[in-house]
Amino acid sequence: MSNSMPIASPVRTQAIVNRYFMHAKKNLGQNFLVDLAAIKGIVEAADIQAGDQVIEIGPGIGSLTEQLLLAGANVLAYEVDQDLPEILNNELPQKIDGEDLKDRFKLVMKDVLKANFIEDNGGFLNLSKAVKIVANLPYYITTPIIFNLIKSDLDFSSLTLMMQKEVAERLVAKPKTKEYGPLTIAVQSRMNVRLAEEVKSTSFMPRPKVDSAVVVLTPLIEKPDISDYAFFDHVVKMCFAQRRKTLVNNLKALIKDKDEREKIISDLGLDVRVRPEELTLEQFVKLVHLLKDQQA
Repeated sequence: MSNSMPIASPVRTQAIVNRYFMHAKKNLGQNFLVDLAAIKGIVEAADIQAGDQVIEIGPGIGSLTEQLLLAGANVLAYEVDQDLPEILNNELPQKIDGEDLKDRFKLVMKDVLKANFIEDNGGFLNLSKAVKIVANLPYYITTPIIFNLIKSDLDFSSLTLMMQKEVAERLVAKPKTKEYGPLTIAVQSRMNVRLAEEVKSTSFMPRPKVDSAVVVLTPLIEKPDISDYAFFDHVVKMCFAQRRKTLVNNLKALIKDKDEREKIISDLGLDVRVRPEELTLEQFVKLVHLLKDQQA
C-alpha cells in the first residue's frame, strides 16, 4: 500500500488495521475517521497555518495528525494506546518537500487529563505563545477533557474538537430549548462556541451509532462578571436539578424561605413561574450575584 494515499482513506486505514493486526478498542472509545473531507474540515475549522503550534489529543493511527503536519503545523500529540506509537512512527509521512517531519511531531504517551504541559512538552513547542488544540475526542470523555483544558494554565487560542453531535448541540444551545442546560452555561460563560461541521456516522470505521460534529471554542474577550466560577457552576446545576420544575422550586436547596426565593426572581424581572431553561447566561450571572448578596 503506497503511503502517498492519505491515512484517512478507507483503503489505507483498512490496510493499516490489517498490517498491524489491530482493532478499534471500545474501552478507549476508538473509531477511525475515514473521511478525508471531514478531516480537512477540522483543519480548516482550526484555521491551521504553517508554523502553528498544535496539541492533538488522541492521534489514533494518524489520519488527522497527517493533515495537520501537511498544513505546516508543529504537533504535540497525547495518546494512551500503547499499540499506536509503532503505527504512527511507520505510517506518518517522513518528509514533505525535503523537510524532515519528525522535527515537527512529538508523541507523549499519557492521558491528557493527567498532562503537565510544560513538563511533557520539553521545549518542543514555545508555550509562551498560544497553541491550538485539535482533537477527535472519545465520546465518553469529551466533557472532562473540555473542562480540564479550560481550567488549565495552558495558553490556547482555540479548541477545535470533534465530539458526539448531541454534546455539540448542548454546547451551542440557546435558552428555551431542550439542549440548553448546565453544560451549555458552564461552557458559554467561559468560551465562544461555534458549530463548524457535522460528520455522519458513516465517516467512521467501525461505524458508531450516532453522528458527530466539530465545535470550535475560543476564549471570551469580555468575560461575564463571575468572581467564583465554582459557586456559579454549583448554582446553575441546582437550578436545573429538576428540570421540569420552576426555578423557584429548584432554588429551595439554596434558600429555604419561599418568599425570599420569589423576591430574588422578581428582582431579576422574571415571572415567579419561570423555568430554568428560560434564563439567559446574563440572568444566571445576575441571579448568582443576588444569591451572594442574600447570603452576605
